[in-house]
Amino acid sequence: MHRSFHLAAIGLLAASGCLSGGYDADFRDSLERYRQDGELHQLRPTPHVLADRRLSLRVPKLFDKEDAVGDKERSKPPFLKDFPGFRVAFEKLENADGGQLPVVLSVGVLTDKESGLDDLKKKILNQVQKEASFAKKTWAPVEGQPDVDGMAAWSVLTLDGPQPFDRVNNGVNETKNTAGETQIWVASDPETKVAVVLVWRVPQELAATVPLANLAGLVASTVEFAALAEPAPAGAAPAAK
Repeated sequence: MHRSFHLAAIGLLAASGCLSGGYDADFRDSLERYRQDGELHQLRPTPHVLADRRLSLRVPKLFDKEDAVGDKERSKPPFLKDFPGFRVAFEKLENADGGQLPVVLSVGVLTDKESGLDDLKKKILNQVQKEASFAKKTWAPVEGQPDVDGMAAWSVLTLDGPQPFDRVNNGVNETKNTAGETQIWVASDPETKVAVVLVWRVPQELAATVPLANLAGLVASTVEFAALAEPAPAGAAPAAK
């Protein structure tokens, strides 16, 4: 009887350990979900849809201006005027040192025959490397991205150091070389035949206000690709509302 009681006690302790381990794992998972939800709170809740619904992404709430044509001076970097698949640019002017400096996110989407990743990266790099200060810059894989089947892999071209940025003082715009960072993110999904270009431009004076190291990857994680919608068969009845 004593032996049976001893074995039962061991069983209860083991079960308690298993339950505790399961609770700890659930707790860690919950914390991770809360952390991700907290980060995503920086983004608009509704995805921005582009290229006939072939691509969607969530844009940071900080942006309050949009250019869907590409004719504004800051919508494309001066060293990437031939912007592949340009669709829209988002901008925010932030106060800095008595004036205002812009933060810009420019988005390009390429589809079908234009969506090849190698050609896209060459087209961008050939333009960028014409700038003497960026002549040795190369593409690199994004660190820490999850290894998930079917998920597009991102590459990034980081251009840091002095480069042209605008400064607005009393409504007057002046462009001059100043410290800052440009990050060009690209990815392509062979299944849907869609590629995307995300270009971030942040002056050094706004680096603390706009944490690019966090924000760029966060937006990239919300990008979704979609195949070209199949046309409805001729004579098909309209879908019920």
